Amino acid sequence: MALNFFQIKGKSEKIIKKYGAKINPNLPIIDYQGVRNSDDIIKRVTIMAGMVYIAHQAPPFVIKRWIEEQGLYQYVTGFEKGILEKGERKVTSTEVKRLKWYIESLWALVWVLGINNTFHFNEPVGDNLIQMVPDVRKKQDFSTLIAKTFMRNDKEIYEQVDLYYRLHWYLVGERLKGIKQTKFDEGTIMERRKALEWVVNPIENWDEIDLST
Repeated sequence: MALNFFQIKGKSEKIIKKYGAKINPNLPIIDYQGVRNSDDIIKRVTIMAGMVYIAHQAPPFVIKRWIEEQGLYQYVTGFEKGILEKGERKVTSTEVKRLKWYIESLWALVWVLGINNTFHFNEPVGDNLIQMVPDVRKKQDFSTLIAKTFMRNDKEIYEQVDLYYRLHWYLVGERLKGIKQTKFDEGTIMERRKALEWVVNPIENWDEIDLST
């Protein structure tokens, strides 16, 4: 699918200005390498859905076993592996905080998979996210995602990547100027942007996604 990158850039800027935020017309066009296949995204969603349970006091060894039983352990990141290999050691507050942010990335990824139909940058994660991803408590696996997936097209995905990139620039700039932002949450925008950037950077690992603005 041919994408008109400059037209999409203009659309993003128009949306951002509509909400009273500033734009930087000199921000470049995002490097586009195509969209990851749904299989990669489903694996990542499944792993992250399990990791979120650890943030809510599930024992790491339980989640590790659940991931291993699905043949997905080879796809966990270094950060995730460090938690899953803890054994009896306690997950730190910093690790818990980072894992809790996973819900924002999950919200973006299930949108990409066509499971979530209410993905708006100025709205919080829906209470129904738990129903969209594999549930460890019910011993569900990634096959539940395969059955639901209807991948969005490249244009829809790239439009969101572009919008989040330009909005993230604004929020970083406001923070650096010491301006407290109340319209948007920078952490939310950053975590969702990371997920979207990962989708359109098929050769990059999750922990290596560049979120500079």
